[in-house]
This record gives sequence, structure tokens and C-alpha cells, in this order.
Amino acid sequence: MATRAFFVALMIFAYLNLIAIPSYYAQPFLFSRPFLNPIFSGYRGFYDDANKQQPPLVKPQPKVGNKKLKKSLNNTQELVEGFYRNICPNAEQIVANQVAEIVKINPGAIAALIRLQFHDCFVGGCDASILLDSVASGDKVEKLSLTNGQLLKGPNLIDDIKSKLEEECPGVVSCADTLAFAAAESMTLGGLPPQPKLGGRKDGLSSLATNAEDNLPFPNWSVDQMLKLFKKKGFNAEDMVVLNGAHSVGSAHCNIFSNRLYNYLNTGRSDPSLGLGVVDELKMVCKAPETMEARNNPTVNFDETPTVLDNLLFKNMVEKKRMLLATDQAMADDRRTAMFVRRMAEDPNLFPMKFGEVMSRMSSLGVLTGKQGEVRTTCRSIVL
Repeated sequence: MATRAFFVALMIFAYLNLIAIPSYYAQPFLFSRPFLNPIFSGYRGFYDDANKQQPPLVKPQPKVGNKKLKKSLNNTQELVEGFYRNICPNAEQIVANQVAEIVKINPGAIAALIRLQFHDCFVGGCDASILLDSVASGDKVEKLSLTNGQLLKGPNLIDDIKSKLEEECPGVVSCADTLAFAAAESMTLGGLPPQPKLGGRKDGLSSLATNAEDNLPFPNWSVDQMLKLFKKKGFNAEDMVVLNGAHSVGSAHCNIFSNRLYNYLNTGRSDPSLGLGVVDELKMVCKAPETMEARNNPTVNFDETPTVLDNLLFKNMVEKKRMLLATDQAMADDRRTAMFVRRMAEDPNLFPMKFGEVMSRMSSLGVLTGKQGEVRTTCRSIVL
């Protein structure tokens, strides 16, 4: 009898422990926790990751012609964070993933995407007009202008990103937002904190080369010309210096500045404002324009960290007098801008902070929202 009672008690004890196991993290065991911890401790992370709820997949999106989708895209009259949260929830992550893959293969894409955003927004607003290959009028488009042309990099990168967005949410994410998000992500990969991604831009219906030539600076402009242009866009002298700091990443082709090395102001000499040793350094890469070697038109990095948005460009401007472009030189010398150049050079934290702020403001220039513009399915051509 005693043996039978002992056996029944043992069975009840085992049963209670078995039903307790699923609630291990919520309730105390009859056995002490240290008894099982050594067993589960090595696997807990694995199972937590395996069972962790994954980001929800985007539900199939209605076609562009669907009235409800059109209404949701047309209702917003201003840029907002999380614009695609309900209509294409993975949009921002898709852009981030694509830019990361592109930069892994081609680090120069950081500079290309930031520059592309600038060249879009300064010409009629951030409406992706820079991406169009043609317009109905047959006029030459922005990307073929003298200020863009063969030196403009990045439109093909936006094509790749946009195609992924179209696979996920056809006809939902505008090319203008795609470009803005890609530029913001490039800035983060260039060392800045994560940038806010405001959405709601629509794509423009026009693109003219003459507009680009009237609204983008040339590399030999004076400070007066630059200040006049930037003021027209709502930026002051400090903002201009900060935006010019985009030259902290990327490079310039030799033919853009070789006159400063070989024939400054038609003197047959180098620019005397360039620092000691800088001319010799640059001539090692950029050969005299009349030579065969110059036909290759190689590039020179603006500073020693061509993929990092830091203040090294400004330090070189102040300490070494190393400036590839005449516009950079002018800003370092002119009393209206020199103080800001020095401040950026002295404080390594100031430029990254200011650059994020000014780029965010720039990305809102002249945007089309609501029922204005359209959402292109291919960034190179207008839908309507």
C-alpha cells in the first residue's frame, strides 16, 4: 500500500513539472530554475530569434487605378515621417537595403546620391525631374545640361532601387521620395546619425536643361554669384558653406580644375593660392591638358576620406590651402564665408550636425504633394 502511494505521488509530481515547463519564464518551477538553466542557456537566443515575430510582409497593393489608393496618395499636402507606413510599410527599409548593397560594391555612390539630390532640388524643387530622359516637348532635359551631362552619376542607381519598390508596391512610392530616401541613407552610411525620412513628394512632369543651367552653380563661380543663387533658394552664407561641404565625399575629374594647375587665369602658371606641395601632388595625377595622358581625365578625391562626411575638407582648406575647385577657394578667402569655413575646420562635430540639418531643409524645396504631379512607375519617363 505504501509502495502504491509513493508511486502515485511520484507520478503527480512529474506531471506538475511537465505542465510547468511551457511557462518557465513566467512561473516558478517546482524544480529550481538553476536545474534547467544550464540546459537552455545555450539555446535560448537561437529559439528566441527563430520564434521572434518578423516584420509583416506588405499586403498585395491595389493597382494604381484603384480609387482608394489614389485617394490615400493624394490626401497629404505636406511631407511627413512614416508617409508609406500604411500603403507600403517596407518602403524605407527596401531603400536602405538597396543603398547598402550599392555602396558595398561602389563606395562612390555615397557622393553620387547626395549630389544627385542637390541637383534635383535646386532646379524647380525636389520632384525627380533630374531623372527624366525625355519630355513630350522634345526639349533637352536637365540631366543633359552643361551643369550635369556626363559628370552626373546616380540615375542608374535610382533605377535599381525603384525597381525593387515597384516589385513590392506597384505605383506607390514616387521617384522623388526614392531619391530623397536614398540620399538620406547615403548620409547615414557616410557617418551621420540616421536621418529623418519625410515622404509625400510627387514626381514632376517637366525637365529642361536651361532650368538646370540657371539654377546650379558652376565650379568657377564667385562668392557673389553663389550667394545670390543660394539666397534665392532660402539659404544664407553659412548654409551655403555647409552644403558645399558635400565635397567632403567623392572626387572631381581633372579637367574641372586643371586650369588652376597649368594655366590659371591664362597666365600659364598655377594658382598661387594653392598651398605648398598641393600643386605638385595634383600634377602627379592630372597631367597637362595638351598631353595624351590627360585624355583619360582621371579623378582626384576632394580629401583623404572620400566616403566619410567629416570636416577634413575644411581642415585642408584652412591648413593646407588644398582646394580643388575655385568655388571652394573663394569661400575660404571671402570674408562673408571664411569664418564659417574656419568654424567647420575647428569643430569636428559641427559640420556633420549642420549638414544633416541643411540637407533636410533642402529636401523640402518646391515639393509637389497631394494632387500635384504624379507617381512614376519608371523614373526615366512620365506616366501621363
